[in-house]
Amino acid sequence: MAYLAAYYVASGRYLFPTAVYGAGLGLLALNKFLPPSAVFGPLPVDLSWATFYFPFAAAALLLYAATFARGFAARALSVLLLALAVALGHFYMVYVGWLWRAVVPSLGLAPAFPEPQDAPLYILLYELWRAVHQLPLRRKA
Repeated sequence: MAYLAAYYVASGRYLFPTAVYGAGLGLLALNKFLPPSAVFGPLPVDLSWATFYFPFAAAALLLYAATFARGFAARALSVLLLALAVALGHFYMVYVGWLWRAVVPSLGLAPAFPEPQDAPLYILLYELWRAVHQLPLRRKA
């Protein structure tokens, strides 16, 4: 979810991704004061409010890709292209991230904080997403 929100912000779309991400952060904060186990009683697994929120937020952020195009077919294509870009980005992060970590050592901050030396990985990830998602939509048929 955070990657999709950051992609939209990098693309110049601020309001909706920030609101979705902010709501998720609010639910994470709610876990400190009112965890789901306080509402539902003892649970067999450890759940947080973000667990319930994530599928809806991810779907909303994925469907938000339709705002990059006009017309039903182009909007559907935009959503499909973003889904493809996310799938390609997964393999990129797994394999290129593995090679990157072999060359650039970790500072030990993750997962609590992002690793600052990984910024080039994320910049290339968002450029990959932009190339797969936005460039085909700009071509004139």
